[in-house]
Amino acid sequence: MKTREQTFNLNLNNYRNSKLKILDICPNCGVSNNPINKNWGNITINQTLVTFFSHECTSCQKKHFSIQRIFPDNTEQTKLLTFWPQASSRQFNKLLVEFSPTFISMYHQAEAAELHNDFEIAGIGYRAAEEILIKDYALKILNQPKEEISKMNLNNSISKYFKDDNAAQVATDVVRINGNDYAHWDKPENFDAELKLVELKNYLEIFIQIILVKLMLLNPPVSRNKK
Repeated sequence: MKTREQTFNLNLNNYRNSKLKILDICPNCGVSNNPINKNWGNITINQTLVTFFSHECTSCQKKHFSIQRIFPDNTEQTKLLTFWPQASSRQFNKLLVEFSPTFISMYHQAEAAELHNDFEIAGIGYRAAEEILIKDYALKILNQPKEEISKMNLNNSISKYFKDDNAAQVATDVVRINGNDYAHWDKPENFDAELKLVELKNYLEIFIQIILVKLMLLNPPVSRNKK
């Protein structure tokens, strides 16, 4: 997980304006991190300070925690010793993060379940993430009425909003159908939750890239009208 430094006043001699390590991405929601930091305690070891911090994400309002080693008067770079919870592994393009932060949050919740081998919960979560992304696309790109979108189930949403996009239909249907299997009491015969999740995520990735391409084309860094 990438970090950056941020000045923090510990109100201790030789440690004023110390440099604190901040995670670039909130490990709870996966959104760019600009947290509210609070120092909970310090231990001095070999003339350096081991500090305990909480970091409240301004996006999801959840807290993550870190233990850091800070050197007096910034004689050496601060060392991030550990943090909790462990961050989600997937990082998304900034365009997608800004377009659908709720999708990003749901994806990382599903990812966290997968990391703990809770494959049924993960499958349901990835399916829910897809539905959020589809409906944000309908609202923000297709300018469909919010009241209509909110009442539509996932199957009908795919049919309506991607009726002329076969690739998107195929990818989203695989995620939808596989995701439904995780939620059903009577699962298909020989259902392998872990193996099926790999397939689901592969097709979800195809759909994510389809949406990202659309966002990139709508937000080009240069255009023919710019010199």
